[in-house]
Amino acid sequence: MVTRRVVSPVFVGRIEELNQLGAALDSAVGHGPAVALVAGEAGIGKSRLLAEFTRSLGPEVRVVTGVCAELGRDALPYAPFVTVLRTLLQVEGVTPGPYRRLARWFPELGESGDDTEGGKHRLYEEVLTLIERVSAHGPLVVTIEDLHWADAATCELLGFLARNLTRPGVLLTVTYRPPEAGPLLSELVRRPRTTRLRLDRLGEQDVGRQLAAILGTEPGPTAVRRVHDRSDGNPLFVEALARADERTPDDARHLLLAGPRSLPGPAHELLRTAAAAGGRVGHGLLAEVAGQDGAELDMLLRELVDRSLLVTVDDGYAFRHALIRDAVYEDLLPGERARLHGRYAEALRAGDAPAELAAHALAAGDRSLALSAARRGADQARGSYAYAEQVRLLGMVVDLWDPDAELGVDRIDVLTEAAEACMLSGDYARGIDHADAGLAAVDEKREPERASLLLEHRGRLRHRLNATGVSDWEHALKLLPPGSSRRGRLLGVLAMGLLPDVDRARESFEEALAIGRATGDATITIRGLLGVGSMTRDLGMLTEARALAERLDSNDLLMTVPMYEATLHTRAGRHHRAIEVADEGMHLARRYGLGRSRGAELARYAGHGLILTGRWDEANTLLEETLRAGPPPQSERGLRTLAGYLSLLRGDLPAAAEAAAAVEHSTAGSLFSRHQLLCLLALAQGDAERADLLLERALTDPALHQIYSSDARPVLVAGALVQRARLSPRADAGQRRRVADRQAQLAAADAALGVDGNLDRAWQTMLRALIEDDGWDHAVTTWRQLRQPYELALCLLHRGRTALAAGDRPGATAHLREAAGLAEDLRAAPLIRQITQLLRPRPAQDGLTEREGEVLRLIAEGLSNRQIAARLHISPSTAGVHVSHILTKLDAATRTEAAAIAFREGLA
Repeated sequence: MVTRRVVSPVFVGRIEELNQLGAALDSAVGHGPAVALVAGEAGIGKSRLLAEFTRSLGPEVRVVTGVCAELGRDALPYAPFVTVLRTLLQVEGVTPGPYRRLARWFPELGESGDDTEGGKHRLYEEVLTLIERVSAHGPLVVTIEDLHWADAATCELLGFLARNLTRPGVLLTVTYRPPEAGPLLSELVRRPRTTRLRLDRLGEQDVGRQLAAILGTEPGPTAVRRVHDRSDGNPLFVEALARADERTPDDARHLLLAGPRSLPGPAHELLRTAAAAGGRVGHGLLAEVAGQDGAELDMLLRELVDRSLLVTVDDGYAFRHALIRDAVYEDLLPGERARLHGRYAEALRAGDAPAELAAHALAAGDRSLALSAARRGADQARGSYAYAEQVRLLGMVVDLWDPDAELGVDRIDVLTEAAEACMLSGDYARGIDHADAGLAAVDEKREPERASLLLEHRGRLRHRLNATGVSDWEHALKLLPPGSSRRGRLLGVLAMGLLPDVDRARESFEEALAIGRATGDATITIRGLLGVGSMTRDLGMLTEARALAERLDSNDLLMTVPMYEATLHTRAGRHHRAIEVADEGMHLARRYGLGRSRGAELARYAGHGLILTGRWDEANTLLEETLRAGPPPQSERGLRTLAGYLSLLRGDLPAAAEAAAAVEHSTAGSLFSRHQLLCLLALAQGDAERADLLLERALTDPALHQIYSSDARPVLVAGALVQRARLSPRADAGQRRRVADRQAQLAAADAALGVDGNLDRAWQTMLRALIEDDGWDHAVTTWRQLRQPYELALCLLHRGRTALAAGDRPGATAHLREAAGLAEDLRAAPLIRQITQLLRPRPAQDGLTEREGEVLRLIAEGLSNRQIAARLHISPSTAGVHVSHILTKLDAATRTEAAAIAFREGLA
């Protein structure tokens, strides 16, 4: 039998893309690991491009490929990497021992390591090591196809490799269908040495070349145009239409079924059987389900391969294209599908692929078998650290629940596991739903331990979602006896959640540390050390916590340590060290795939330090990149507060206002700094009275007396700046009294706070100088020692102002010029304007006419040009000319700024 050609033997229309892949490999070899992303719609030729690229490479280049299967159809998370690693292990020729974690997938490697010796990230490190060891012998191309179908674990491992490969010579190639643009692809696109390819549809000329290669003869222009129009330039559809006549339907499904339906009966039936398997099927499994083997089966498979319907993959087969498989599967009648899935389930029943068994059993209508298989699959997924797959399978268990099933667990156990798995996978909202269902089913009086565990999980899920988990933890504590390990763990979690409410957290941290020491539980001990060490400013405790965390399989805890270290360094005024610690933590978070969660929170600490040290451009870049990655809500609000404050300092009021609007109504104590942003923004907008109302809101916020004083005092300083703006030279007695009362309130709030380190002491010095308008030399010295340029420039400004008021213009000039240099380096536009106005001659000496003085006073009253004209009996256009002259002479950008100068200089 002669098989007619279906696939073009000539590679058409992709020479430029082929060259770009070659350049990406050259870059990987010459400069370091690289990534190539190949995007395109179904049937556009992504796999063909990679196949041609592979054929173009010399024998010294090794290429390994893994394919992602449709979710729910594959037996194992990390499926494409299992295929890749199997090949690499054959190359490496390893013996049992070096890869203990990989032994979970390849038993021939020996005993796998237990969960206490490194967990998921040791597994990832072993994958990384294997790839780099193989690449030491020559260039290596690792291809992952169809990333749009990848499970979360596969995406996480791929991201880990992209971030951490260091040896030159490795090219990671990835294919996917747009518009897939999740966090992983967004991250890969931003990496250096990433090549992006998007395959477009073929033009009419290329369609003609493809048809000629398939048919073996040159088609006429009319035939080319017809096929191009009907295929829309998609190469897969061009193949289907190559030998079709005018009567072939345009519907894509029927078009793709034309080839399969033309098969002889036995071959067609075997193809339908393969379609029910999913993405890939092993030879042995297909033979068992088809009920035949030997030469007859081989002959049928040969026909399907020769017709380019199936391709060989390792020890089995896959459809040449998913669209063909989908069309064949959808052509099955419901009864036919159920029977085929039932046969697959029966064949898989004794095997070790429970997730695949569950999918087939469910499709066959066997709920009991699907339930038990899903339960085993969830355990297997957890053992491979594939938490998103575990969540999916536990969800199936919950949906199929049968109280009479013998699973060794009850429904509450399953819901508890599902809530915890959701926390590990980041699916917080779904986890809360599972915890709610578990708590509704458990009797906390009869089973307090189970109820407390569910409450702990729900509290952690709520805390990460919106910082509202404390009430769950407090409830759970009431259910547990004193001194137990469970209570100690919960106390540590509660104490961390209570922060920044220091007084409430202190007792919980201390009890947790005592229980951790008594029981030897490292997790409890770490949490206790972090809390107590932070409160007592004992860096040694944090060092001990870090050492313990590094020995645990808990990267979440390991990422928590640098947050406490950065906080302690910041409070001590060691800002550069705080930045270093936070930066190291961010790097580690990205390495372990926690960049969007723990990494985002660490970016807050680094961003704060960068702002304090005057590295504003770096801070802006860091904050923008972190926000663009889509951090969790609580982290996002903290980052937006910092970004808004930085925008405000640089004079970008619209950006500052946008950030302020996003955080204004947050109730979390950890965002107390939003009050500073809100007050200073209103002041910058020229509304000192509104700023004072916002200050009153801050002073009545309970968090003021609960958080660290070093976090509270910057808000009090902002309030003192507001009072200086309210106290213009022309303020009446009532206004002066109100300002004095508010200053007394600020002084009382200051007195009620302790002093928490060098940074806090500097804020206190500045606050008292603002209230008393004295002590500026001390404030300048303090900020100079801490090397905080903005606060130093601000205090130099006020020191210069007081010198001017005392008639010491030379002394004032020296202070103001130093302040101007600092402000210009920072590009702090509003501060530069204030300094410039003090350096230039007073407005009364600067040529304001008597009429302009009158107009300035009316501007200060808030009158418009038309109202000024009516008051002075002049035309509106004349009033406008006077206003323009006044703004020029005062070097004021707006009427509001001119009014502020008038108040400050006693001209209004």
